[in-house]
Amino acid sequence: MKIDPRIPANGELQNNRVKSPKAETSGEGSTGKTVGASKATSQDTFQLSSRHSEVQTLTEKLASVPEVRQEKIAPLQAKVQNGTYKPDSAKVADAILAEQKSKTANA
Repeated sequence: MKIDPRIPANGELQNNRVKSPKAETSGEGSTGKTVGASKATSQDTFQLSSRHSEVQTLTEKLASVPEVRQEKIAPLQAKVQNGTYKPDSAKVADAILAEQKSKTANA
């Protein structure tokens, strides 16, 4: 590997204006403007994406959905109370095994 003497050392890569903590003033009279300073001094800002409002809307809709859907529960509840609800034990066992299998696959 060759060393090129024309390339400055790491500490010399920045020019004096960047290294100096004090800003240099322009040589054009006494205008007081600093060289290299930004014309507009802006404050930190952020902008929420359009997804934020979509998420807020969906969250509000979800809050209005009841946790228990009575239209689904009422017919089953009536069958249980009448004694006519007879679940298929093989289907129940299959559902339990499938749920357990999916839990272990995700872990």
